[in-house]
Amino acid sequence: MKDRSIERTLRAFSEDLASERAVPGGGSAAAYAGALGAALVAMVGRIAARKEAGRMAGIVPEADELRAALLRLVDDDASAFAQVTLAMKLPRTTNEERRQRMETMQAALLEAARVPLETARISRKVLESCERGIGIATDATVSDLGVAALIAYAALEGAALNVRINLASIKDPERVATLAADLDDVLDGASNQRDRVTEVVDARIAR
Repeated sequence: MKDRSIERTLRAFSEDLASERAVPGGGSAAAYAGALGAALVAMVGRIAARKEAGRMAGIVPEADELRAALLRLVDDDASAFAQVTLAMKLPRTTNEERRQRMETMQAALLEAARVPLETARISRKVLESCERGIGIATDATVSDLGVAALIAYAALEGAALNVRINLASIKDPERVATLAADLDDVLDGASNQRDRVTEVVDARIAR
């Protein structure tokens, strides 16, 4: 892509997503959603720390690091899928061309699976930050932490979809099994973690 997505305005990025081009797509959107979740965690932490020194200790710098990593993955995901698209356009007239195309395609698909897997891993860390921070978020920002948990979970599940669709086209069963197991580990217990956060948020709002 000519312009990096993370350097564009929100409107321009949304227009890119809405266009007929396949890049950026769902993987980039998932990564950006995760970055928004991390940003909300950082905001909640900074407000809590302002009211009482030491509150949310460690969560703010962690959230900032997670946000930066997810923003990088917005463009990494787009680049990875662009390589898949380029591989699909390679010539396949001769046996040698078909062999080279297949090898290039498989390498590109592997990277296109690995990038959203990293998005999923980091989004899960954002969700973990939400759970650690829920007890010490201020009353005014507890709903923001709930939003962070919801969109971090959406980012996680969205990234997982992108991992799975690329794994479906990878022909190396060992690599597929390894990446699928890694994804299962990332997803394990995530929905329960999201529910724990939102239940506390709902209870604090209702009291």
